[in-house]
Amino acid sequence: MLNPDKQLAGKTLVFTGSTAPVEAIQLARLHGAETAHIPLIETKAIVDRKPPKLSSYDWLIFTSRMGAEVFGDLGLNTTARIAAVGERTAEALERYGLHADFIPTRYSADTFVVEFPPLAGDSKCLFVKGALAKNTIASMKLRVDEWVVYDTVPVHDNARKVKELSGAIVIFASPSAVEVFCDGGGDWEGIETAAIGHITEQAVVHHGGKPAFVPVKYTYEEVVREIVKGCSEHE
Repeated sequence: MLNPDKQLAGKTLVFTGSTAPVEAIQLARLHGAETAHIPLIETKAIVDRKPPKLSSYDWLIFTSRMGAEVFGDLGLNTTARIAAVGERTAEALERYGLHADFIPTRYSADTFVVEFPPLAGDSKCLFVKGALAKNTIASMKLRVDEWVVYDTVPVHDNARKVKELSGAIVIFASPSAVEVFCDGGGDWEGIETAAIGHITEQAVVHHGGKPAFVPVKYTYEEVVREIVKGCSEHE
């Protein structure tokens, strides 16, 4: 465990996800960093749609904390087994009394679609998702229905706010955030970037950036630790 010295003193870490990751922000400040939460995307629950018949599914699949929270807030009963991508998604489900029966070894949909099918077999699955979720889960050769429970809205005006923080380390947690940053007039000059997940990393590279920090474990806390480690090595 890294000694909580002030390795990030003089640094500003910018979190761009829809919700502020409290634990990661506290960790960054513990190491001396200034922090800012400037969301490039916002998520809004879609609550006016009739839910599918949950009793007809063997598995419910969640790939995001937001999907887990929207589902949990609906207070629906289910006897289905649950698959979750990532410990944060699993933790969100636990808060509603829903235990994840399967979590892939790497917190990525790409890994999920390799590891999950042998377990699922011929089971019928329901993917509880956001409107912009990619088709990775649906591409599995399984019986997978989809239920959209939240929408993702870009916040283009915040792209320039991020850009104006010269010298900041900007943390991207999704390809959507990267796209909004670039579409909103942001560019890579004058900032360092951190990417959570290899798909997000690929999005940064695709748009002309070069991530300086990419954690092995796809969580906000781990990306902060990776930044601390990188800054310590360059002292």
